[in-house]
Amino acid sequence: MTMLRSSLLGGLCLAGFHMFWVFLIFVGWAQPFIDFVLELHMMDLPLTIEPFQFFVALKLVAFAFLVGCFYGLILYMVGKLVFRGF
Repeated sequence: MTMLRSSLLGGLCLAGFHMFWVFLIFVGWAQPFIDFVLELHMMDLPLTIEPFQFFVALKLVAFAFLVGCFYGLILYMVGKLVFRGF
């Protein structure tokens, strides 16, 4: 796997998770989902999901993609160092 592919894969994975979250907000299922997750962790936090905003969602997914690309790059470089002799 090349450096570019590793970076893009990391970006797509993290952006994909955040696209799922954006979808939950868009269809109105985010509040029940987050309430369920908090209950599983035995937590009671007063969180309220805000209404869907397209440009905020776009910024979230774009930022997640960039962070995922960065971590994909880091994992590629660590893998090259660790498995250099193999």
